[in-house]
Amino acid sequence: MSFKEYDQNQQFLLPPSLQDFVPVGHLARVINEVVENLDLKELYNRYSDIGCSAYHPQMMLKLLFYGYATGERSSRLIANRTCSDVAYMYLSGMQRPDFRTINRFRKDNIDALKGLFVQIVRLCSVMGMVSVGKIAIDGTKLKANASYAKTIKGKDLAGEIAAIEREIAEILRESNETDAQEDREQGEDSSIYEVPAELSDKQKLKEKLETAKKELAQCGHKDINLTDMESRTMLHRGFRPVPSYNGQAAVEEKSGVIVAAEVSDNPADYWGLKAMVEQVEENVGQRPENVLADSGYDSYENLGYLKEKGINGYIANQIKQSIQNGRLTNAEFDRSKFVYDEKNNIYICPMGKTLRYKKLHSYQGIPGGMIYICDDCPGCPHKKNCTKGKYRMLCINPRENLTLEMAERLGTPAGREIYSARKWMIEPVFGDMKHNRNMRELKLRGKAKAAGEFLIMCMTHNIRKISKRMKEVRQGQSYPQGLQAGGFNCGVLGLQAA
Repeated sequence: MSFKEYDQNQQFLLPPSLQDFVPVGHLARVINEVVENLDLKELYNRYSDIGCSAYHPQMMLKLLFYGYATGERSSRLIANRTCSDVAYMYLSGMQRPDFRTINRFRKDNIDALKGLFVQIVRLCSVMGMVSVGKIAIDGTKLKANASYAKTIKGKDLAGEIAAIEREIAEILRESNETDAQEDREQGEDSSIYEVPAELSDKQKLKEKLETAKKELAQCGHKDINLTDMESRTMLHRGFRPVPSYNGQAAVEEKSGVIVAAEVSDNPADYWGLKAMVEQVEENVGQRPENVLADSGYDSYENLGYLKEKGINGYIANQIKQSIQNGRLTNAEFDRSKFVYDEKNNIYICPMGKTLRYKKLHSYQGIPGGMIYICDDCPGCPHKKNCTKGKYRMLCINPRENLTLEMAERLGTPAGREIYSARKWMIEPVFGDMKHNRNMRELKLRGKAKAAGEFLIMCMTHNIRKISKRMKEVRQGQSYPQGLQAGGFNCGVLGLQAA
């Protein structure tokens, strides 16, 4: 048998270069080029000339980006990779910052990531990768770095504090008895005991509970987590209550670039639509033409906002979707099942009974609403399934025409085709983050740090899209504006972030 020569002690004739170990087109090279093109003045200004020299912010940022892009978010794991993985060695220039340094860099500079995210979005735009003719918006629940077991309901806080105070009083009583016994045996000045560690722990817990009580009074929520007080209990898949944050993202259609991102402690999604649209316009410099979102964004405020801005909205109806999914009790008597007779200005209930107009009313401060009441409810055998009151009443919102317009738009073949794009535009983004890159649970605590960590995931998503785009360029499949066939180096080609 013939084998190729194998010798682990083989000496190199010339010193090897790290460039030789990382192939052209490797994700590490793309991250290296992207970071080299970012304006990092804000990071540089945070360093002082006094004291020991720090690791270069460019190098630290490259390590973080590559770790998050490949699903390795632990600072210990990233530090270990700088000793064993040639991609990390290439990005670090063979330097080996320890895990504390990496973690400190991430925590101390988390607030500067918003500007870097915008720069990367604009870099994608310069490369011809971004089109905001159609954007899809959605949210995902991100588990906070905290246990649900540490969540306390507001109504129980006073009892917890009282219990801790009783325990502290008992510990003090026992300590006084012990001190008195020692004084009798050894004299008053010979005690070697200090404050018991148990007492110190109880006092710290009491301080934390009191802080939590003040925080709850300010935010108005029903419960609070003692580990991460800024997180909120949210239901995940399987309806499990978990301390979490809500990550919102807007994705454009052309290349799947995330053009806007934000994190909130609000478990609902509807708040995110306006914020995402405004961010898209600010980050890209263009207002989106079409906005796609699921029923979580269905609200009169959002529908009115899109109409005011001249944006075509494609948002599923929340009630209709709840009926289709079987989540609505007594769905056959839902408001949507009542038919309006425009000629006689009446509504017909599912049982064929008539609801007549009674009076005008103001809905959430907006005048022009109307109330219709059925007088035949007392004798109806289905009354208990239809209403808890004496008569079934319909309060018609003055902005109901917004819902009707949306339903009409989504009811057309063109509307259904446009809305169907939402599934493959935004859903795979969160699937990749959570399943492929292990973003199911955050590493950092607090809303600001959670937002920064989510932005790193969004930025590395976009860098991976840039990597894919550059591969197409090298293969001659397509040419972004300003690029030459086979080009790779962003800096050489002048792809500066605007």
